[in-house]
Amino acid sequence: MGLDLAIIGGIVVDGSGKKGYESSVGVQDGKIVKIGSIRVGGADETIDASGLIVAPGFIDIHSHSDAPLLVNPRAESKVRQGVTTETIGNCGGSIAPLTELAREEIVGRLDPLGMDTSWSSFGEYLERLEKGVALNVVSFVGHGTVRMCVMDLEERAPTSGELEEMKGLVGASMRDGAFGLSSG
Repeated sequence: MGLDLAIIGGIVVDGSGKKGYESSVGVQDGKIVKIGSIRVGGADETIDASGLIVAPGFIDIHSHSDAPLLVNPRAESKVRQGVTTETIGNCGGSIAPLTELAREEIVGRLDPLGMDTSWSSFGEYLERLEKGVALNVVSFVGHGTVRMCVMDLEERAPTSGELEEMKGLVGASMRDGAFGLSSG
């Protein structure tokens, strides 16, 4: 099997919970296709990982990088830590959807970053992320954001009409690609 990449002789920590073990990893078309013995010269490119740890990418399950990923889509600080997947929209706060009622409050927080905040729907926000963010992204829609979109910052129970409007925003966000609803 001709591999694109062979990572030879590293300590493989595979995420299963078992102790790391010395092995080699073969990659073809961007996917791991072999873990085990790989002959030298059996790949287009070889990395000698002797004495190093070889591990899959890490998931940052709780970040607040909703806006920073748009400002710096290369996400170097995360990539250098081995993070390959980022979970955003946590703690009941996301930066989408944006209705006119919530726009001033949310955009006011983002103004110092100098970003274009012209999206309205959750899908439009995700389209921005899909234009080249270096990480995989899983995004929740924040309950606080949805509430702000309908009720601004009012401290009271929603009317039945407002509750239906919030349900509609959550449903639309889920159809657009939100992974779930976060609270906090």
